[in-house]
Amino acid sequence: MVTALLVGLVVGFVLAIPPGPIAMACVQQGLAGQARAGVALVLGASAMDIVYALLAAFASSALVEALWGLVLHHAWALLAFQGGCIVVLVVLGLRYCRSTTPGDAARARPEAQDRPRGDASPYLHGVLIALTNLASPTFLPSLLFVMSLLHVRGWVGHAVGDHVMYALGFGGGGALWFVLLLRTLTHLRAKVSATVIPMMYRVAGGVFLLFAGMLTYNMVTTTAWSRLPGW
Repeated sequence: MVTALLVGLVVGFVLAIPPGPIAMACVQQGLAGQARAGVALVLGASAMDIVYALLAAFASSALVEALWGLVLHHAWALLAFQGGCIVVLVVLGLRYCRSTTPGDAARARPEAQDRPRGDASPYLHGVLIALTNLASPTFLPSLLFVMSLLHVRGWVGHAVGDHVMYALGFGGGGALWFVLLLRTLTHLRAKVSATVIPMMYRVAGGVFLLFAGMLTYNMVTTTAWSRLPGW
């Protein structure tokens, strides 16, 4: 089980490196000097990563198959979930894009508060961002492919304990990368020009809107609209 934990740690760390919504949220939190809120966001996303890794590990179980079949055979439910994920990404993207006013840029300097008053829970923020991964048709299949490869190689066993330890390591590996990114940006924010910070906010917002556009395109092009019940 220790091997499964270490393998999950490495896999989670590596898969977290490519830029995505969580990474851009960490960039925003780091440049704003909101280290504590950023860590809470990472923990929320990490909790969801553990759940995803468990789903991939137990994908052959009757429970997971029943839940997955329930989603796939209820087209309107799947559309509603995808639409909800798109709305979350758009709202977050617009929020970051609007965080480029002079007042927001000033609050992003080193003297900024750790968490702006009135903000939603950063932990919930991380959970919502991570939840949007399920709207991507390639996300879970990719995790399943990695899990199958690890089983074939013998790096992760088939026992329940091995799967649980792998999932914990997977979530911990992703969290480790994002915390390192967050801490690095937090320490460097004093050296970042005041004009760069608003630009990074726009980039973060643009990434969220880009992912929303990609999910919208996928939903429109892959949905069998003529076969929807009651259409």
